[in-house]
Amino acid sequence: MNGLLMSFYPGYKTGICLSGWMRRLTGTMTLITVALITVAASSVTVSAAATATATATAATPIANDNPAFWSESRVTQLEALASKPQWHHLLHYRYHPFSFRWMAQNDSPEFYLAHPEGHLQGDAGLRAELQAAVAAFLQRDMAPDTSAQCRFPARYHWLRLQLPEYDWQDQACPEFERWRETLGAYSLTLVFPASHINSPSSMYGHTLVRMDRQDPDSSKLLAYSVNFAANANPDDNELVFSYKGLTGGYPGVVSVMPYHVKTREYQHMEYRNVWEYPLALTPAEVDQFVRHIWELKDTEFDYFFFDENCSYRVLAMIDAATERSDLADGFLFTAIPVETIRALDSAQLIAGHVFRPSAAAELDNMEYQSSPDMIALARQLVEGQRSPEQLPEQLDDQHKAQVLELAFQYARYLSVRKKQATPTLRRQTLALLQARSQLTLASGSAFPQPVQAPVRDDLGHGSGRIGVSIGAVGGERFADLSLRPAYHDVMDRPTGFVAGSEIQMMHLTLRDQAQDGLRVQQLSAVKVLSLASRGELLRPLSWGVDAGYDRLPGLAGRPGAGHGYLETVFGYTWGLGQSPLSPNGMGRVYTLLETRLLAGQQLGDAGWSLSAGPQAGWLYQGEHWQWQLSGRWHPAIAGESLDLLEWQGQLGWSVMESGQIRLLAQTTRFEQTWVEQWSLGLNWYF
Repeated sequence: MNGLLMSFYPGYKTGICLSGWMRRLTGTMTLITVALITVAASSVTVSAAATATATATAATPIANDNPAFWSESRVTQLEALASKPQWHHLLHYRYHPFSFRWMAQNDSPEFYLAHPEGHLQGDAGLRAELQAAVAAFLQRDMAPDTSAQCRFPARYHWLRLQLPEYDWQDQACPEFERWRETLGAYSLTLVFPASHINSPSSMYGHTLVRMDRQDPDSSKLLAYSVNFAANANPDDNELVFSYKGLTGGYPGVVSVMPYHVKTREYQHMEYRNVWEYPLALTPAEVDQFVRHIWELKDTEFDYFFFDENCSYRVLAMIDAATERSDLADGFLFTAIPVETIRALDSAQLIAGHVFRPSAAAELDNMEYQSSPDMIALARQLVEGQRSPEQLPEQLDDQHKAQVLELAFQYARYLSVRKKQATPTLRRQTLALLQARSQLTLASGSAFPQPVQAPVRDDLGHGSGRIGVSIGAVGGERFADLSLRPAYHDVMDRPTGFVAGSEIQMMHLTLRDQAQDGLRVQQLSAVKVLSLASRGELLRPLSWGVDAGYDRLPGLAGRPGAGHGYLETVFGYTWGLGQSPLSPNGMGRVYTLLETRLLAGQQLGDAGWSLSAGPQAGWLYQGEHWQWQLSGRWHPAIAGESLDLLEWQGQLGWSVMESGQIRLLAQTTRFEQTWVEQWSLGLNWYF
């Protein structure tokens, strides 16, 4: 049986969901941006079941042997059944927004009985597949595990309920039954590993499903989970990877694996908090979900990073399990994980939520409750400057336990995040655990305050944003219309988002100005910023990257229509009065080194300009008010001599959950000329 379950694993080893793609995408930002500048200037793999399908389809369907069976009334009945949404969901038959047609999304011939080429399209295809299923399911006296009933138990179950007057005969499927008993699924939980500030790969999050047992005391970590991910080729370079990911070049596969494997990956390896949402499905609906997962074995879907991704497929699998869910059709162009959670909640399919703090959250919480002397002792223990036996005698057991636990968490951080798993560090970690085990505390816990759950990601603002604003630049008035499909910037309302983090995709701004008329003012293809605060133990590097197309104020007299740009920043950020209970405090200050590459006809004879210099600022992200004061100086290094000095202030007022008023004031010096700009706008989140 273990071999059967492990056969779901290959998708896990190389599978990459939306979050994984972001990791690779940010690594290819230079390649993507060079292209932009150039334009401006100019698992489920259960092999045994496949054999079962072949055997079942090769056998002679008894219904087909009897022409009288296919009477006109019966055909009419089956045609009506084929038009039902639930039959569409079981076949993953959906509307394709770019080809303007309906088609089945599964690309494997093994997933169909009447379409050996794997291309099911149109109403005729749906009817043919249903008639083939009825004929195959009515076959009798099949050898164990060889019938179509065994290969497609979810479809068989549904048809039995729809056509109770038929003379069905259940065939023996011991392989499926053993697999189902091993899973022991009684209820389902949607799992959402949330984002972590200094991990852009996680900024969108991810969703998977855990199959829980009936016994409430059973360990959740030992339950099995269902995951959908792209089965990418690890040898592909970043550019090929991004291209295939955007165009559906990778197969998406379903995998089933122990939940503790995913927990270890997200909570301890990637330092991400995890939210668990029990789903309000009945045991019968859970059974149908399990049957449908079995049907997806040995099959593939095209995987698209933005729409048909992990979260979209999870919704489609839930749609196939219950007629109360018809949610995947609502995500035609994008399927951001947190948006799919909101959709499930709106459909009243979420029954609660559970928070699992990450190892980073636990370390932050311990550090906050420790004095500077205790933090210094913990560092000395990990760095080998002191042994547990050499802790100061004046420390009572409670404080000794705190130092030992803090040191242990810090050692794990160094081992996992900093990849410093040396034999010495392992020996010190074991010594810390041994010393801690010898201390018995009356309270049972070394630290009195557990990790406080942050505001859930699904309670944040909508991922999309549209904005209108008016303003003036260089004394000339303008009106802007902007659209941002995803996701969040540091001046947005921060509730439900990681403080100091920003990720935006395809942010477009159109400007109407008297001198130039309506034109594209800016298109930010991808912008990522991480202003992670440094502490005594965790000392992350702040960084960011922005690439796209823009027009600079003060260059209106130059020829051309704008320029491509690539900006990168690296530096440090410090929190002001931050704590686990108040993650924002009085905000954060930062100092960054910024490089800026511009190219286009707007950049004179050289056609390009490279500059670099410092940037500093203060960012405050309150519940209702947000502001940012910043300045930057960029002397030219190469190409067109274009020095830049800029001061900027932004103020945001979140007047409601979906609305924000934003004021911008900015003065920029180009070529010894100061250009002032201001704007006042309204943003609406959806």
